[in-house]
Amino acid sequence: MSRRLDDLSPRFRPLAVELLARTVEAGIPVIIVDTLRTAEEHAENLRRGVSRAKHSKHLDGDAIDLVPYAQYDLHGVDKLQWDAGDPVWGRLAAIGRGLGLRCGFDWVTFKDLGHFEYAGTIDPTSRRT
Repeated sequence: MSRRLDDLSPRFRPLAVELLARTVEAGIPVIIVDTLRTAEEHAENLRRGVSRAKHSKHLDGDAIDLVPYAQYDLHGVDKLQWDAGDPVWGRLAAIGRGLGLRCGFDWVTFKDLGHFEYAGTIDPTSRRT
């Protein structure tokens, strides 16, 4: 799995960079866990139960997974151990929503706390706040 911003699609990369900038502004240190992944890597995530999407947006470079550094420091990349009750996840989701991103935090059946993906709702080249 890649953690490189350069591996994100050209339409999503500016939004991911802005998401990271906004987390810095909010005082939330994060780690990039995943950007682009191969079909084999995705199949392994499905097998391990850390993903449920048959076709993840990570396969197209249209998604990024972030984790607050404090959670990463405790549990590493093991999503199943991250503390969903920590209010920092809601703060991250609010930042992502503000950029027009779809947030795994909002999913009902399987929360993917630090997942943010392109929703196709805004042109990242026209957004400047």
